[in-house]
Amino acid sequence: MSNPNYCVITVANCDPKFMNKALDLTEGFKKEIELKANPISIRYGVMSTGQYAGAIAFFQNYASLADFEKSFGVYQAADDYQALFNSGNASVIMRNIAKYLDIPFEQKASSKAKYLVLTRVSGQGSMENEITNLAPVFANGGALTYRLANVITGSNVGNQLLGVTYSSMADIENVYDNLAADETYSGLLGKVDVNMRNIITLK
Repeated sequence: MSNPNYCVITVANCDPKFMNKALDLTEGFKKEIELKANPISIRYGVMSTGQYAGAIAFFQNYASLADFEKSFGVYQAADDYQALFNSGNASVIMRNIAKYLDIPFEQKASSKAKYLVLTRVSGQGSMENEITNLAPVFANGGALTYRLANVITGSNVGNQLLGVTYSSMADIENVYDNLAADETYSGLLGKVDVNMRNIITLK
């Protein structure tokens, strides 16, 4: 699998009573995008913590924005997409595009990820060097994938996003226990403001 250059993040509120049906419909238009367009990968899940807890989060990875443009047309016309958002039970509340930075990490995308921890920060300058240096802490703690991106459209333009996937909550706990004793991490927290950290349960 090639490395993506862009991630399109869509967050939608959903009536809890409609959630099971909404996830079925999300799976439907995900498959249609994969069949008819050119995404590198697509993941989705439910936000378990944070400001948008209970919302559906949909992550599309692409090599180029031209590929996203093609996919956008596909899923806007998909029956499952129309059924979801014409139901009156779901509505898009955020759509951002983020551009990935090149952070060396042996991505284990073939392993089954159950959770995504998404951290958004603001601050002066990039945290690229610190995130590169912290990669071994995440890898040794059990992180499966580890990507840093700049938010380039939508809300929070100029912020940076760190997305890390895990196979278990125990691995998340292990990583953050190790980070608490890491000088690079302590220095990073003094440099940036964390304005969001959400755990997404992936489907």
